[in-house]
Amino acid sequence: MAKSKIKSEDFSDEKINSKSNVNQDKQTKKKSNAQKAIPILTVVIVSLLVVLTCVLIAYYQVYKSNKQNANILEGVYTASYYSMVDNVNNLAVDVSKYGTLSSRQAKLRTINDMMGDCNYVLSGLGTLPINQENVVASTKFFNQVYGLCEAYATILSSGKDLTSEQELMFDKIGLVLGEIKANLNEQNYGMYDTNFNFVDAGIFDKTGMNELSSSMGDMTNIEYPAMIFDGPFSTALETQQVKGLDEKEISQEDAQNYLKNKVFANRKSEIKFLKQTDGNISTYDFEIVLETKKVNAQVSKKGGLLITLSSYAEAGDAIMDGERAKQMAENFANNIGFENMRTVWLEIHENVAYINLASVVNDVIYYPDMVKIKVDLTAQDIIGVEALNYAYNHVEREPEFSLGENEAESMLGFDYEILKTSKAVIRLDSGKEISAYEFFVERMDGTYFYYIDANTKEIAKVMKLVSVKGVQKLI
Repeated sequence: MAKSKIKSEDFSDEKINSKSNVNQDKQTKKKSNAQKAIPILTVVIVSLLVVLTCVLIAYYQVYKSNKQNANILEGVYTASYYSMVDNVNNLAVDVSKYGTLSSRQAKLRTINDMMGDCNYVLSGLGTLPINQENVVASTKFFNQVYGLCEAYATILSSGKDLTSEQELMFDKIGLVLGEIKANLNEQNYGMYDTNFNFVDAGIFDKTGMNELSSSMGDMTNIEYPAMIFDGPFSTALETQQVKGLDEKEISQEDAQNYLKNKVFANRKSEIKFLKQTDGNISTYDFEIVLETKKVNAQVSKKGGLLITLSSYAEAGDAIMDGERAKQMAENFANNIGFENMRTVWLEIHENVAYINLASVVNDVIYYPDMVKIKVDLTAQDIIGVEALNYAYNHVEREPEFSLGENEAESMLGFDYEILKTSKAVIRLDSGKEISAYEFFVERMDGTYFYYIDANTKEIAKVMKLVSVKGVQKLI
């Protein structure tokens, strides 16, 4: 049998078919691989979407949680702030109410209420996001009021009455609270106008301050504690030894006659004895009904001198001016037993003049012997007297001024204009009295009182005169 030959064209066809089959296989594999890749890509995309969704949900949850926390914190801060404001107002009301009470038990209940008010105020100050250095004076003040009330509550609980000096502390506290209330009320109006946010305002900057601390600083721009009178040495230290009163004791009847014939001379008055108050300065306490108002007065048992007098100012415009008020205060003080009294400070607020009198002998001002008087410029009447400094400190003195005025002035340096110069006896914080030259000076940055020791040439005291909401203060 003959063998068939393999032709080249047959081989070519086979080769072409083989290539075709290979290409088909490759295409099939590519198609298969592409088909396999689609679900993998889908899984990846879906996975990424799931992850992204989870991230967004988590972010939203964190955002929502932070927002909720911020809202909760805002609620806490808002409640703390307005609770503090309410309790400052409550404390002011309780202090005002105290002055109208005569029952020991009623006074004790009110003092306990004051202690509660102080605790709530301190709690509010401690909760708010405030730079505590900015409210240290306020915190100290409310702590001191609490401590004072606690001590007074102990005295009243033992069945004893408070002394006239102790009772007078509530007048001082009430005046400070009046300033705090005024500052807080002004701040509250600003909050309403700007939709104030405590959380935002509580964010501290690099200096450790924030907006809330700055605004709360207005609350502390007050001298603690302060009397209703300002001026040089208006809060001078009192010695424990009473030097300004005669040792001879007077009777209750003598005290009543002194009020009728001296303090309220030529006026229709009904004088009622209330009680005797014992202390460093024991007093007879009276209620006096005058033509249009009631007045409370205390007369010292030793020496028979008016220690305190208190009443209220009438509403209305001022009729009397400051100069006439000064003259009225000086005449009144000198006529009822105080010696050589002259005005050393006058401040008018609304329709009331606050006047500091000091004993002036041979042109030397004796600041420790101060008497503080309030004059109603509408009723043209004296409505307040406080003479504790005089009662403690008034003695005859022989002050020595070994330095001349020019030598003392050399301590003032440069850049000043002297408005007034006086000789004075002042009491230092240590309690020591010194002779000094008083220089009332205008400088580029304000007005000052300088006190130069007249024997050592040292600057003993410097006070700057500032105006806070229209009221002059010395700092």
